[in-house]
Amino acid sequence: GYAVLQPNYRGSSGYGTAFTKKGRGQWGLAMQDDLTDAVKWAADSGLADAKRVCIVGGSYGGYAAFRGAQRDGAVYRCAISFAGVSD
Repeated sequence: GYAVLQPNYRGSSGYGTAFTKKGRGQWGLAMQDDLTDAVKWAADSGLADAKRVCIVGGSYGGYAAFRGAQRDGAVYRCAISFAGVSD
């Protein structure tokens, strides 16, 4: 089966101004750390096989998928971006 983890990394809306501000200037940096930490948590909890993790996202999530593959390639077996922010 599949487990889907949709973390609310710093900068996500709906958690107050302070949480949103934590994401400023952190694209691909601390915000990316939040995603990698979520994968580690899922693997450590037995919810995911650390050797079979894929990162998927659209818009900013698509950028995060690109960045995850580039920066944390050992964490992800595959990366899928749709409408990812890129140049």
